[in-house]
Amino acid sequence: MRIVTTSWDDGDPSDIRVADLLRSRNMAGTFYVPIRGYRGQRTLSESDLRSLVAEGFELGGHSVSHVSLSHLSRKQLIREVRDCKQTLEQAIGKSIQMFCYPNGRFNRSVVHEIRSAGYDGARTTRMLSIATRFPIFEMPTTLQAYPHPIIGYVKNLVRAGDILSLCTYAPCLRKLHSWVDLGMCLFDDVMKYGGIWHLYGHSWEIENLGLWKQVSNLLDYVCKRRDVMYATNGHVVATIRSQSELKESTSYYAHRTPPAEHV
Repeated sequence: MRIVTTSWDDGDPSDIRVADLLRSRNMAGTFYVPIRGYRGQRTLSESDLRSLVAEGFELGGHSVSHVSLSHLSRKQLIREVRDCKQTLEQAIGKSIQMFCYPNGRFNRSVVHEIRSAGYDGARTTRMLSIATRFPIFEMPTTLQAYPHPIIGYVKNLVRAGDILSLCTYAPCLRKLHSWVDLGMCLFDDVMKYGGIWHLYGHSWEIENLGLWKQVSNLLDYVCKRRDVMYATNGHVVATIRSQSELKESTSYYAHRTPPAEHV
């Protein structure tokens, strides 16, 4: 299985430019939108949201006010999670399936409330993953569209407790010249061994840092490949869930003792 998915946080108006880049390459994307913009910034209008959905892109929840959720009271947490979902669904007339944790912060209580609100899965900010199996409310990513120093990747993996990936990619990190090189290297691994290549980012950050050309070059490298599925985050989660259920079902019937009359 080879899958490419992308996701974009904060609902900035520059997301429209990201959508243009993806559309021209026949690639999918999930846009995680808070109701109030990050640090008071502008967000996409309702007509923008409806246009994205009409073009086949996915919208996901990103809380009401883009605050870290893990230290909120239950009442505050429910409001941030549920009101966001309801507001977006009213705007586009369609169910919202995915959620992205603001600032990447979450705990068991947060996951519980997101499940209870009716989301199907949630994305984290963990990087350097191409795994095809993961908890669907802890969806990892492969790379952020941002020029992190090496220590940034190391801290990210240590915080996630992913020592295996740290050991696997530490030598590779030292040899690469840019975050784009790293993205290409990880995509090559997916092409060789299978996996999920997941690029995420913030369009306002890409704009501020002048990264559009680099993003375009990376998308050019991974797009329109044979035997690759280009999917939204929600489609990826649904695929993983269906495969997991199939394996459980197959395992059950493979080890079940047949009734006596069928022996």
